[in-house]
Amino acid sequence: MIKEIRKIFIIDSEAKPVYIRENYIQGSGQVNYALLSKFIKALQIFAKEYGDDEETRIIEMGGQKIFALKDEFTNFQYVMVCQKDSNHKKMLKILNNIKNLFIEKFMGKYHSDNETKTQAMNSFILGLNEILEPVSKWENLFRS
Repeated sequence: MIKEIRKIFIIDSEAKPVYIRENYIQGSGQVNYALLSKFIKALQIFAKEYGDDEETRIIEMGGQKIFALKDEFTNFQYVMVCQKDSNHKKMLKILNNIKNLFIEKFMGKYHSDNETKTQAMNSFILGLNEILEPVSKWENLFRS
């Protein structure tokens, strides 16, 4: 996974995690997923209360940055926890790519049977691996 990214969360409209991926860093603490869901829900409520209709948020908290992207159609939140020195443009581009991939591969099957959802999630994960573990031009050359 790209080293600046620590965690990725996809959270549904009811603030429940649908997908979680962690880049384990030795010595890092475990995330309280219920607390994260409540945090995202609080962001949504805050935005409604104060008329802030931004789809993208960047929050600095401690030694990290949290990038949150909301899909207006589904009300799903796409969240990445990154190192504090992460490049905004790069991280937002990656997060937007993750959102688009999830919508393309999984969203239409969200209410399907478990087997269909599992296949769709596996397809999403394969695409996500390509986004998060880009192969350098040199590696492609050596693989040929």
